[in-house]
Amino acid sequence: MPPATPDEVIATLLPPALELTTAYVTSGDDPALYWETLHRVVGESLTGAEPGRAVAELLVGLSALAGLLLDQLAEAGDRDRARILAELHRTYLAR
Repeated sequence: MPPATPDEVIATLLPPALELTTAYVTSGDDPALYWETLHRVVGESLTGAEPGRAVAELLVGLSALAGLLLDQLAEAGDRDRARILAELHRTYLAR
């Protein structure tokens, strides 16, 4: 079997990341949905045969999702990704 392509790897790792992000977006005024989803997804990762690998895959999936969303935002706003990240840094970290 040939090794998976980067797109195939990302497609495999995205479902939990999308599930968490969807829970975050839909939780609105009730963050319990997000926290329940987070605990379940992380719990499933930790109870599997290889918990370290599962958590790493979740992190890679979340990073890939963040990158995909950053690309979409940059394209839609006709802005550079580095500029968007700098704006996020100024807004949320430079306090």
